[in-house]
Amino acid sequence: MTLAGNVHVIIMAGGVGTRLWPISRRSRPKQFQPLLSDRSMLVDTYERVLPLTTPDRIWLVTGTEFVALAHQQLRDVPERNLLGEPVGRDTAPAVARAVAVIARHEPGTFVLATPADSFIGDPAAYRDYVAAAMQVATNGAIVTLGVTPTRPDTGYGYIQRGERIEGHPAAYRVRHFTEKPDLETARRYLSAGGYYWNMGQFVFRARQFMARCAVHLPEVARAMETLAQYDQPTAEALQAAYEPLSAISFDYGIAEKEANMAVIPTALDWSDIGSWRAVKDIAARHGALPPSSGNHIRVGGENCLLLTSSGRLVVTVGADGYVIVDMGDALLVVREDKAEDVKEAVEEIERRGKGEWL
Repeated sequence: MTLAGNVHVIIMAGGVGTRLWPISRRSRPKQFQPLLSDRSMLVDTYERVLPLTTPDRIWLVTGTEFVALAHQQLRDVPERNLLGEPVGRDTAPAVARAVAVIARHEPGTFVLATPADSFIGDPAAYRDYVAAAMQVATNGAIVTLGVTPTRPDTGYGYIQRGERIEGHPAAYRVRHFTEKPDLETARRYLSAGGYYWNMGQFVFRARQFMARCAVHLPEVARAMETLAQYDQPTAEALQAAYEPLSAISFDYGIAEKEANMAVIPTALDWSDIGSWRAVKDIAARHGALPPSSGNHIRVGGENCLLLTSSGRLVVTVGADGYVIVDMGDALLVVREDKAEDVKEAVEEIERRGKGEWL
């Protein structure tokens, strides 16, 4: 479905992706890396949303140190649309940064905010769901997309649906948001039904978002509206706006507090690429990455994912359920059920004074 000109798209590309070390590094985080195709996740996201709009209506929010890298990967997006943050303050300020600029010129326009690091198996179907979300957002609702959970995952946010929205048979009121519940709570949600994984995809009108941001996060709204008055804010202006803010996600800061929230359940094959287990699961389902390479000799054992750029021969004997990432200067071997603990390993590398490998 083509909706060119009807929507602005904000791609959230902050964060350093520590759980995907050693491919994800401080100098080139996961969103700028080709993890699931021969293109970076940022470019995959850009190509997914481009049929909805035009390059001059696509915005990227990332760290100031990555703006030049983003420009290399998104040549058709105007440089003025590449918004750098001097410090990371999570997704609520990131979205507000771009929406404040958009709302100055087109307050009534639709906006889609999307992460740069999601896997979505059917881009055309995804765009249809976004179009449906725009219809629901016409009357001022903030709309999110949900996926029926297949396991009690504690790494995702959950949305409990309420009553169906009149005139929009595919949409429901949101009864409750829960950001990353504990395992017992996630199991209860799975058994109860009526809960969806939060895809982190939000659709709204620019004016409506800024109004709700002013209610729920007034300090964020004021800071970003101040920055929006500049065509090119100085480093000093950026620092002054961001430094006093606390880090807060869209989910915590807006979604969990907002009464006029809606959810559209989807049948999309979706994953948040936040760990090596997620990469491995997608590779197993779709062959997005080869299960092994010519440099991998396996003796016994199965179900391993090897990624290597070192050229070395890797031999596994009886290994089952592992991810092995060989980058030449660093080697990671992690059992898939411990993939979330890679972040702790990165913290230990830092504590031992070996930050050059990060």
